[in-house]
Amino acid sequence: MASLVFQKSRSMMLPALRASLVKPLLSNLLPTFLGGSFKIPSLASLLEELFPRILLAVPKKKVSHSRKAMRAANKGLKDKHNLVHCPGCGGPKLAHHLCPTCYSFLHRMWKSGNKDNHKLL
Repeated sequence: MASLVFQKSRSMMLPALRASLVKPLLSNLLPTFLGGSFKIPSLASLLEELFPRILLAVPKKKVSHSRKAMRAANKGLKDKHNLVHCPGCGGPKLAHHLCPTCYSFLHRMWKSGNKDNHKLL
């Protein structure tokens, strides 16, 4: 019985408590949304939002030819060490690759239609 009385009194107090808490919050927030004046952001802040500072960074001076050449010096072509002589024609070729001279000769021969005249051994 005592618990029923406590539940009724609590249920009656909650709406009153909620109203007393919500009213000050609304009275404080509504004027800021409705009556506040909007400031237009400056051009500098708009540019900073659109383009971060890293995108606006540019070199101060032109890179000279000598500095550019020094930076690119290690990007040169590397020497090939796997060159061998072709057993068919004796020309230079890469190891484990087809000889370009022999291949072009065979390719031209096959294209011309003389497949039967020259048989490979």
